[in-house]
Amino acid sequence: MSARETQLKLEVKKVQELYRKMQADKKALQQQLKEFKTQTGSAADVVAKILPSLVAVYVMDWDTGEEISSGSGFFVSPDIIVTNYHVIEDIADEDYFYEEDEVEQVLVETHDGKLRLAEVVFTGNGEEDLALLLISDFTFDPQTGEQVQSPQEYAPLELSFDVKVGDRVIAVGNPLGQFAVTITQGIISEIREPEEYEEGEEEEEQGVAEVKVLQTDAAINPGNSGGPLINMAGQVVGVNVWGWEDADTINLAIASEALDDFLAGFEETFEDDSEN
Repeated sequence: MSARETQLKLEVKKVQELYRKMQADKKALQQQLKEFKTQTGSAADVVAKILPSLVAVYVMDWDTGEEISSGSGFFVSPDIIVTNYHVIEDIADEDYFYEEDEVEQVLVETHDGKLRLAEVVFTGNGEEDLALLLISDFTFDPQTGEQVQSPQEYAPLELSFDVKVGDRVIAVGNPLGQFAVTITQGIISEIREPEEYEEGEEEEEQGVAEVKVLQTDAAINPGNSGGPLINMAGQVVGVNVWGWEDADTINLAIASEALDDFLAGFEETFEDDSEN
């Protein structure tokens, strides 16, 4: 089944299964937000403010209807989502730019309970670990599995480059996905510039040696991959990548400067492609 054919209809049973799961995850989200607000006060208001701009990302095997992987993402424009490359690496090559005859699609679950298709339009490499998705104007009908035209724009999150060691941050991810919502908070404990890495260091082996990285003690769980690391103003200071194995307080996020450069690269590639 081609990606274009998949746009016409998704198996009804699979759509209904995902929607039931969404309802259960919504309840988990509401409960966690309630507990988070009790524990942290105003920080919960910051999280509630940015949640409508977050999505869960499902990478599917369209032949079997089974899920390959999942992660998080957030809007950087009304219809463009950023996530980690490693979330979608099973279906998209490194350094990829959208080609009409090679469309790769994923399922995206928005905070308002909508299930949509999104196209992979731009990817980085293993070091950049970023990818962009273009969301469709159609939602799946849980009764029929068919897509219904329902255009909607989502508020993009604002990037902030003003970050320093000791700043309070919150990691949020996969708000309605397989791992349910994960909300953790901590501080920026280290800021690593690319030139600080030396060949053979463990950071390089982890795949983020070529971009600026923020180290935080805010726990970054598997479901956080591709979600935002935000400051107390609700601005994105980084893109969550992973937590270090066997080290609870060492968690990494790609700095917003690297994301900004990545977005600029996409715009430049898009403009060059349009001219050609």
